[in-house]
Parts: sequence; structure tokens; C-alpha cells
Amino acid sequence: MTESFQTPHRDPVGRALHAVSYGCAIAGSLVMAGLVIMVTASVIGRALFKTPVYGDFELVSMGTALAVSLFLPYCHLRRGNVIVDLFLANAPPFVRSACDVFAGLLLSAMTVLLTWRSVLGGLDMGAHHDVTMILGLPVWWVFPPIVLSLGLLALGCLYTAWQDFAGIRR
Repeated sequence: MTESFQTPHRDPVGRALHAVSYGCAIAGSLVMAGLVIMVTASVIGRALFKTPVYGDFELVSMGTALAVSLFLPYCHLRRGNVIVDLFLANAPPFVRSACDVFAGLLLSAMTVLLTWRSVLGGLDMGAHHDVTMILGLPVWWVFPPIVLSLGLLALGCLYTAWQDFAGIRR
């Protein structure tokens, strides 16, 4: 088992969330690697042969949105988000933990809202048959995995808030 996969979570819920989030992060990495290869081929093709990969910017925009959403749950569970602790640096641990609980609940609520709006946006794009300008790819296809990863992020936020709250009670 690689070091990056080892979960800091001891309970079954944490281990399951970590495993699924890790799988999403691997999928996001594969998407990004594919985008890098495609952009490299497009730049070389444009420079040497005057034949770029048509629609590369469409694929990059959709692929990047997909990859970033796939990275978010793992990043949150590993507590990899950037934290500005300017105001809380000298606060007692109880205050910092209480703020972490509040932030986790707030982020979860915001993620639920984003998930709901992404569902509606994807349904709307599918209903109106929105496609990309150059390749004519349906735009809705990127929404289901984004919605799933946002839902996983919301669960991860609730889990970390619960963990922080349990830490306060101890």
C-alpha cells in the first residue's frame, strides 16, 4: 500500500470516504494526464505541421472542470485546503476546533448548493442539447461525474466536521 493511500481515518465511514475519494483523485489525475498529452500534441502539431488538435480548448475546459472536481474530496479529507489562521493562531484549541466544525458545516452546505445547481445545470444543458462549438460534443456529459464528486465532497465535509466535533468533546 502506498504512503499516499494510507488513511488517517480509523472508523469504517472515514476509510470508505477516503478510499472513494482516493479513487476519484486517481481518475482526476488520469484526466489531467490525458489533457497534458493532448495539449502537447496540439502545440507540436500546430508548430510543426500546421495541424493542431481541433477543439483542444473545449476539451481542456471540460476536462479541467472534471479533474478539479475529482480532486476536491480527497484534498478535503486529507485536510489539504489552504487555511489562513491569522486570527486563530493564538486562540485556544477549543476555539480553533469550534471554528473548524463551523467551517466544515458551512462548506458542506455550500457544496450541497453547488451539487443541486450542477444537477439542474446539467439537466438544462441536456434538455436544450447544448454542444461545444467546434467538436459538437454534448456539454451535459461532464456534469454527472462532477455532481458525484461534489456530493462526495459534501459528505467529506460533514465527516470532517463530525470528527472535529468529536475532538472537542474529548
